Amino acid sequence: MKKKLKIIFFSFLSFLLLLIIISGEDPAWVECSDENDLYRYVYDGWKVDEVMKNYKGEYPRIYLSKNDRIKALNFGWRCYYLEGAELNYRKSM
Repeated sequence: MKKKLKIIFFSFLSFLLLLIIISGEDPAWVECSDENDLYRYVYDGWKVDEVMKNYKGEYPRIYLSKNDRIKALNFGWRCYYLEGAELNYRKSM
């Protein structure tokens, strides 16, 4: 009986693992910005205006500005597609 339970358990576990590998990742999640993105913009003349943190005090969104443009970089483990890795805005005059 124990041998049958082990076989069923490992079969189920293998099926679950195969299903996870085949299904892939949710396309709603995208790569977040990282330090290299921040350094690239700063070296290109962008000025850091504000660093905002979420309600848990982690995963900042960094606002940069250059002329009439504003860029928001999202940092964290994963970013949702609608937020994106970076957002581009223009200042309204």
